Amino acid sequence: MADPMKGTPLEGFELPEDVFGLGAAELAYLMARHETPAGERSRRLLMLDPRAADDAALLAGASSLASRGWLTVTDDGTPESRSNAALVEYAVGAATRWTRIGLVGENVSQADFAILVESDTVIALMQPRQLASWFIRLGERDGNTGALVTGLVRERFAADADAGVFLEVQTLEGSTNLAVRRSGSDYEALTDVAGPGTGTGGVVDADGLLGAVSALYTETVPA
Repeated sequence: MADPMKGTPLEGFELPEDVFGLGAAELAYLMARHETPAGERSRRLLMLDPRAADDAALLAGASSLASRGWLTVTDDGTPESRSNAALVEYAVGAATRWTRIGLVGENVSQADFAILVESDTVIALMQPRQLASWFIRLGERDGNTGALVTGLVRERFAADADAGVFLEVQTLEGSTNLAVRRSGSDYEALTDVAGPGTGTGGVVDADGLLGAVSALYTETVPA
């Protein structure tokens, strides 16, 4: 498969079951293979400095992928991404929706975040780690994004009941958001949050939380 952007790589590569990592240069190389609006949005959300796309950085990224066996070169000199790299390349380059998942502890110094990238078939849950690296878990898009993200929110509260979660869902057409905190045994869920004291909504139970999160994942997000 010379170009995974010409069709889902699910047909050629098996989804890995485990979390794996990619560095900034590796991601920059994979996204530099295709100039797409989706790829540019992914680059911004993954905080890839444009300097990571210079020739030396791209060569370093390609070399690192090749050492893993995730990039090969054909006899005519054409590079082909393989395995996990091909799946990530497709997910970020052909993405149709992005979810920035902000994870806030009892104080703002405990903030962390993850990004869920969705293409038509492949999804990638990506979380930043040391030295501009990203931990990645890949999956197949099955239409249950709301349930998946709700599960991540509940996991956060199970680990820290005083935490807060801020979801921002983006498409190329627009964005919407939802802020969630625990309220006793229920949840306070506010949408259209633009700052302190803003947003609409209220306290919901577990089913209501699923409904509030799932409402972010309509096919068309208004601008």
